[in-house]
Amino acid sequence: MSKDPLLAYADLAACPTCGCLERRGAVRCGECGTFHAGVVMEERQAPDTSMVVDRAPIDPAAYSLSGSQPVPDETFEESEEIVNWEGGSSDFTMEDVEEAPLGRIDPDDLELPKPEDLSSIE
Repeated sequence: MSKDPLLAYADLAACPTCGCLERRGAVRCGECGTFHAGVVMEERQAPDTSMVVDRAPIDPAAYSLSGSQPVPDETFEESEEIVNWEGGSSDFTMEDVEEAPLGRIDPDDLELPKPEDLSSIE
């Protein structure tokens, strides 16, 4: 007796979005890329929020544009390392080209192409 050909589909499941047949238990559909929520989205407990970090209150006036406030004391991580990049092919130099702005060009000096006559086209 021959094996039932439908047993080839016994370990497959259809993607709920596109209907593509995938291995049962697959995390993501190989055709449309949809994640299957049953595997990826699992119930987890929220982190404990009872631990509060004490921080100094921020005065919004310290960032005011008026000159009456003192400059806030801030520190940033600094590095004395300077990297010289070599071997690039990009050239960002600006050349001084003397071209008149378009607003100062006389329209009679422009060389424009002659217009096509489209009235004879059927």
